[in-house]
Amino acid sequence: MAVELDSLTIKDLEARYGVARSNIYNRINGLKEKGYRMEPEKQGGKSIFNADQVAVMDALDSHIKAGNEIATFPGNQGTPTLSYVSQDKSQLSYRTQDRPDLINPAAVRSDSATALALVVDAIAGKLQDLKPADPLANLRSLEEACDRGWLLSTSQLASLLGVKSLNGKEFSRYGFRFTRVGRNGAESAWRVGKE
Repeated sequence: MAVELDSLTIKDLEARYGVARSNIYNRINGLKEKGYRMEPEKQGGKSIFNADQVAVMDALDSHIKAGNEIATFPGNQGTPTLSYVSQDKSQLSYRTQDRPDLINPAAVRSDSATALALVVDAIAGKLQDLKPADPLANLRSLEEACDRGWLLSTSQLASLLGVKSLNGKEFSRYGFRFTRVGRNGAESAWRVGKE
């Protein structure tokens, strides 16, 4: 049975992001500090997060997996949100009760719009990562090293050839001849020639 996006529990979020429960709570608290409304609904004794909240958490997960910290995640740039969109002040959150200028629901930027913007940014970042690499770039680099007489270190040459190590004093690949000619710092130096 697939879990509905608008009814995820803490346990579901643990499985979704592959992190411990304490990390989920740290993320939720970090998002609250950034101005996001992350209070779950209670259903049947369980805390349930809606689709907008999950979208923000998905964007944060992508942000963290890209090597960033919660502290650098963009804050909710909109006007502080209302717990309930209503003119009745008794139903407003503590953030707006003392600010009559914030009671205009038309001026309130919704959590869902912010969450959607974050998800779109995360998807755009993933799509940039999917751009195909130039399959001839390594051959052009080898051609340039050959033409200019550059000596490549073992690690540089291995990277260009897509191998983990280089063996022997001389070998050929892709129409080039590679000859070990001495040292390049702590590594062997290789001359690139044409066959």
